[in-house]
Order: sequence, then C-alpha cells, then structure tokens
Amino acid sequence: MYIIRSELYGPLMVVLTLIAVMLAGMKASGQTVQEGTLMGTAIGTCFGYWVGASCFFFALAYFCDTKISAIEVLSLCGYGLFGTLLCMFLSTLLMASASDLFFYATWGVLGVSSAVRMGYIFLERTAVRKQGVTVAAIVASVHLLFILYLKFVYHKTYEAAAKINPIHVR
Repeated sequence: MYIIRSELYGPLMVVLTLIAVMLAGMKASGQTVQEGTLMGTAIGTCFGYWVGASCFFFALAYFCDTKISAIEVLSLCGYGLFGTLLCMFLSTLLMASASDLFFYATWGVLGVSSAVRMGYIFLERTAVRKQGVTVAAIVASVHLLFILYLKFVYHKTYEAAAKINPIHVR
C-alpha cells in the first residue's frame, strides 16, 4: 500500500509554478490581453482544477468505498500536477517552435505516468477491484484531459480574447 504524504506545501508550490509557466507561455506567444486578466484566469484555472478535481475524486472515492482521506486526495492531485508542469514547461517554453508532436511525446511520457500513478493509488485503496478500476480510469482520464485543456483550449481562449479586447498602446 502506498503511503501518501499528507502535506500541501509541495502541491501548492507545484500549482504556483504551473501558473508561472502558463503566464510565461502566454507572454512568449505574444498575447496582448490585460495582465490582470491573464493572471487571474491562470490562477483560477490551476487552483480550480486542483481543488475541484480533488473534490470530485474524493466524492468518487467515497461512493466507491475507497479508503483515502480528503487531504490525501488534495496532496495526490497536487503532486500529480508535477507531470503537467513538466509537460507544459517543456512543450510551451523550451520547444515552442516545435510541432505538436513534441507535446504529445511529453504528454505520453510525463502526463500518462503521473495519471497512472494517481489511478493506481485509487485502485489499490478500493476494496472491490471492479470499482477500483472504474475509479482509476476516471481519475487518470480527468487528469490527462486537463493537460490537453491547458495546451489547446486555454491558449485558444486567450487568442480569441486578444482579438476582442486588445491593449491599445499609444
């Protein structure tokens, strides 16, 4: 049985660093939306996923009789975002000019490994194996879809917002 570190300092630092990477990626891509809007949305997106997904995973674990506490789910979900952080950092800042193939490679290695670890911990702590497989698949899928959301939908939203509300420089 995996022992989950039940502390939130590490996950908080991961989420804050993910916010910084997302903001740096938006700056590097030349977005011209107001600064407060970029920062507020990045903070809302990252903290919203961390807390919202953790609540969803905890509710799912409760209904499927998974033996895991709320603080463990928050910690697990936060540390699971480290793969997301590395994936976004490598594909957005270091290899911004590369095709989406590099992103899918990092997504396949880093994102899938953190999602599988999260799913496996839920699977291991569920009494009924069939329910554990369901919980693990849902947790891993939600985590992987969030990475895809950050890469494709989040950036497209700001490209559209930049066309609607550009900053006028005098």
